[in-house]
Amino acid sequence: MTDAFIEPFLTNYDDNRYPAPFLDQYEMMECLANNEFGETFLIKDRHSGENCIAKCYFKHKADFNPCESEFLRKLNHKGLPEFIDDFDNSELFVMVRSYVPGVPLNEFVSCFQPNKELFLLIGKQICEILAYLHQQTPAIIHRDIKPQNIIIDRLGNVTLIDFGISRVYNDGSSVDTTFLGTRDFAAPEQYGYSQTDHRTDIFSLGILLVWLLTGESNLEKAKELLPDNRVRKVILKCTAFDPKARYQSANQVKDALAGRDIKRKISIFSAVLVILLFCVAFIQKLPVFSLSQPGNIVFQEPTIEKAVRMTLGIESSEEITEEDLLSIETLRLFGNQIALDEEALQTYTDLFVNNDPSIRRGDIQQLDDLLLMKNLRHVVLIYQNITTIEPFAQLPYLEYVDLRHNPIEDVSPLSRASELSVLILFDTHVSDLTALMDCAHLSTLDLGGTLVQSFAALNGLDSLRMLCLRRTPLYSLVGITEHLHLEEIYLSETNINDFSLLLELPNLQSVHVGEEDRNGIKELGSGYTFTVLYN
Repeated sequence: MTDAFIEPFLTNYDDNRYPAPFLDQYEMMECLANNEFGETFLIKDRHSGENCIAKCYFKHKADFNPCESEFLRKLNHKGLPEFIDDFDNSELFVMVRSYVPGVPLNEFVSCFQPNKELFLLIGKQICEILAYLHQQTPAIIHRDIKPQNIIIDRLGNVTLIDFGISRVYNDGSSVDTTFLGTRDFAAPEQYGYSQTDHRTDIFSLGILLVWLLTGESNLEKAKELLPDNRVRKVILKCTAFDPKARYQSANQVKDALAGRDIKRKISIFSAVLVILLFCVAFIQKLPVFSLSQPGNIVFQEPTIEKAVRMTLGIESSEEITEEDLLSIETLRLFGNQIALDEEALQTYTDLFVNNDPSIRRGDIQQLDDLLLMKNLRHVVLIYQNITTIEPFAQLPYLEYVDLRHNPIEDVSPLSRASELSVLILFDTHVSDLTALMDCAHLSTLDLGGTLVQSFAALNGLDSLRMLCLRRTPLYSLVGITEHLHLEEIYLSETNINDFSLLLELPNLQSVHVGEEDRNGIKELGSGYTFTVLYN
């Protein structure tokens, strides 16, 4: 941006409208958008020099609602911008969030013909972001999924922006009173047929997928352009008029898009993406995995090989290539059973809880085979014979790890998993988690049935929002006040008698305790604001 542009821009807006503390801290650089509801600016922190985004909302508007600030403040996901601060005066509400480098999806795709590979690469990431939003309590509904609100960075990573018309799901509401959204991408219920919920975003996701495949956002026109029957079925289910007929979760959409033929194309497309992205001006030189020629790949654990073949759809007589293995991001096993999706995993969990004899302890003991799958993000290995997780130290993209019912003691190999957000260690031999203090995104931690004796074992885990400590030898809550982001905690079947420190957690929403804890909770009086649930 030139000085010749900046100077007249800065003289055209009235500084006095903006909160003084905001102007003290930030320098206005560029107006990115403005409409009757507010303005969006590129700004620079006067102290750090860091670029940020300021969303300025006009408070005199009847439908003014600072929901974007409220949502981003409590969210923590690599596919969402980070909340930084907000400012307020009689005229404007200003929310400052992180600047997301990249270009909007509608500009990005101008370099490509509509194609299945791009559709899957982008679609998978949007599914993961939506799954995270919809799993919040209550669920957060974006309601404006469209290309202009999706940013692609130089590595092909997706960020979903603009929560200005988002809302939380309200069980007591039957319809939405106002149409908000973008017409081609809006679900029928956004026109007032019924209340919007997470399935509203599923509809918009379906339209987005159609657009990525065909370049057409009009569903009726695009139907004839869809490339194959399987993709057509996925999109038609996403965009069903009745929300009950759609996929009921973003994870279901993601699973429906899975398949060996498609995953092979994603791997190839990801490799050449670096070259093609040079047509977008922001690209720099990037590292990327090399795809070798097919070789003789040997697994040490037969069960892991079986799970890999089922995931890829490759028969036992067929060869697995390195290319195939690099396409695998999810692996799920519960005992002797292989789960290809979350629904199957939940079925096996229910059978296990009910002591069904069909669920037996698995025979996996060591994890070296996982090193063949460098792009693993979601690993579920429940009820095995795993004692060490050392190979995890070489899997940098891990986001979700479930190791329930394994004789594991040391979790330090996970310390390099910088994107790890969910870790489930129920019924393991773990007693200390301090090695994970650099896992800045770790927000969900299940330590039920472990050997954790005090909160000293959790020192440095500052991002926790959900913590399960049921059935642990815990005697005191001393140290819990170091975890100010906690929203939900499970404390049943512990040795805790004094719950008073819970009152010092400003974001706490739910406390799960046992019937034996009623007297301890009663001693808190009536001043607490969180919900107590007795198990």
